[in-house]
Amino acid sequence: MFCIECGKEEEELFKGLCRSCFAKKSILINIPPEVEVEFCAHCSSVHVGDKWLETKLSEEEFIAETIVQESVPDEDAEDVVLEIDPINQKGSLMEMLVLAKGKVLEVPIEREYKINVKLNRNVCPECSKYASGYYEAVLQLRADDRPLEVGEIQATDKIIERLLEKLSRSNRMAYLSQRAELKEGVDYYFGSYKAAKKISNVLKDQMGGTLGESPRLMGRDKSTGKDLYRIWISLRLPCFQKGDFLSYDNHIGQIIDLNGRKIIIRDLETGENLSISWREYSNLEVAANRDDVKITTVSSKTPTEIQILDPETYQPLDLDIRPDLQNINIGDEVEMVKIKGKLYILSSHKNKGVDN
Repeated sequence: MFCIECGKEEEELFKGLCRSCFAKKSILINIPPEVEVEFCAHCSSVHVGDKWLETKLSEEEFIAETIVQESVPDEDAEDVVLEIDPINQKGSLMEMLVLAKGKVLEVPIEREYKINVKLNRNVCPECSKYASGYYEAVLQLRADDRPLEVGEIQATDKIIERLLEKLSRSNRMAYLSQRAELKEGVDYYFGSYKAAKKISNVLKDQMGGTLGESPRLMGRDKSTGKDLYRIWISLRLPCFQKGDFLSYDNHIGQIIDLNGRKIIIRDLETGENLSISWREYSNLEVAANRDDVKITTVSSKTPTEIQILDPETYQPLDLDIRPDLQNINIGDEVEMVKIKGKLYILSSHKNKGVDN
């Protein structure tokens, strides 16, 4: 049997051609003469099908991947590999050189193609929302029956900044659209409700208080027909702070710690710590503020009592010594507070147990 192309005699022909001639005539791979790609002009997202997707590929790498995906190897080709490099670019048009290497009937083949790439740059939906100030949730930071302190606002700002930096790695809508300081507190506008929910829970865990949510109907999505809601999240910090004094269930105690789970007070009579659930918040009464703490001096001491000077009247007062205050000596300065006419010693001023 003879090859109709070169006349070479072969035992096996392929469509009338010998192995070598058949391989030479193979196109190896079908590559489109032109492809079109769409990038977001503001971020790393690319438009694939009907979705915008984030990619870690460079523009050239994504273009090369698109060419590979839209190219189809010939049915007789095997082990086809593409080497793709840009030749030149004019505006939104880029010319790419494609070198295809493979085998046809075990015969090594190389083919060279040129392909035009049209680059479209638009704005993805997420960037469009960010630019327009879009938000899904508002976190309202407030305090019960008192103004927020500067330190509380600063601590909240730092927590939000840290969490947004982390959350934005997996959620591009995790951004702060607006921050508004009002007479009653601070409002934080978040692009993502999920991010706002996560942040509000962390804030409550670290700062205590109570959380509430209120959805508000803002309109209807014309494309899906679904109602559009924005969520108002209220975080109300308690009327007291660390260092203040509470009256609870026949106890008078100083707050030594509080978080989203509990409030811990040190009983001023026994020196023991008492843990209180936030479910008891309505039963708590502020007995004194941390600013009410005064400093006085121990004038005498016995095994069971110490004598101090009332910082207001300068009259000597004899008080029982709690077990945790046995190390106080004559001449020491001590912290004390007067609640409902009764004086309580808190600690030695040179060895304070609570930050004020």
